[in-house]
Amino acid sequence: MKFLVTGATGFIASHLVDLLHARGFHVVCPVRDPASLRHLSPANAAVVPLATLEDYAASQGPFDYVIHAAGATRGTSYKHFYDANVRLTQRLLAAFSQAPLNRPLKRFVLVSTQAVAGPSNNGGAPLDESAPAAPISWYAMSKYEAEKAVLECADALPITIVRPSTVFGPRDVDVLGVFRAVQRRIAPYIAGPDRFVSIIYVRDLIDGILAAALSDRSLGRIYFLTNPHPVVWRDFVHLLALAAGKRVLPLPVPPALLRLTAYLGDAASKITGKPVLIRSDKLQELLQTAWVCSPERARRDFGWRASTPLDDAVRQTFLWYKQHGWL
Repeated sequence: MKFLVTGATGFIASHLVDLLHARGFHVVCPVRDPASLRHLSPANAAVVPLATLEDYAASQGPFDYVIHAAGATRGTSYKHFYDANVRLTQRLLAAFSQAPLNRPLKRFVLVSTQAVAGPSNNGGAPLDESAPAAPISWYAMSKYEAEKAVLECADALPITIVRPSTVFGPRDVDVLGVFRAVQRRIAPYIAGPDRFVSIIYVRDLIDGILAAALSDRSLGRIYFLTNPHPVVWRDFVHLLALAAGKRVLPLPVPPALLRLTAYLGDAASKITGKPVLIRSDKLQELLQTAWVCSPERARRDFGWRASTPLDDAVRQTFLWYKQHGWL
């Protein structure tokens, strides 16, 4: 079987390419800059310039599966997110909605985000896929627009949408900041130590993405992919401290300090033209006390369940960071 995977130089999709290669599948990865592959090994996939994707696909296709994981998680404006997360999705949909590329395409999978559904404000009760979209950041809104574009093509393409919760694991640069804080013996608590979140280890996530792609029952559906047991943030940080062998000092981050950090992030982005993790647009997401979703539909439809114990996942991630000099 032949897979086309976008975003393969990044965190999640690079792990997915490794998995597909290990399973013996043929993988093709369009990239913006073939000279800068980061986490992507050319031994695991055929690498083609994104600019020539349509021509390559027409000459080397057809593909059995498209897994679209490319996009921006940081940006300096909504246009930045829209161009990266919506326009690229529309481009792929347009290409694969036309014969011969859509024959015999078995599935077009969009890797979206839990953030599309918004926070869990009802006492932290897990959201399921029937919950209406409630994005509260530019990033989440752009992913929602990408989801709508995919759903509008459901008559022309066999589509599936997956929404990962907060993802961590080797190669991640976002949750890495928490690991680094713990390494310095600090336990940062944004929105309080009792913040309740759904979380997923990247190697469980890629198993779920592949299972969704291959399942007949997932056709035309949306799925949250997450660990079945949400975590209290203080407990997650405690696992990080155990993995690092550190005693940590709790450090609550007051909302006022977070707002100041976000405004400074805005200023830095304007000066450098480069996006940073904490900006004013991200504030509302960071200030929420519950981000919880349910993976029950994925378990019911195609038997997927996150299987890595959380303490093992944290330990494996910590060891990878140490071995690669990230800590």
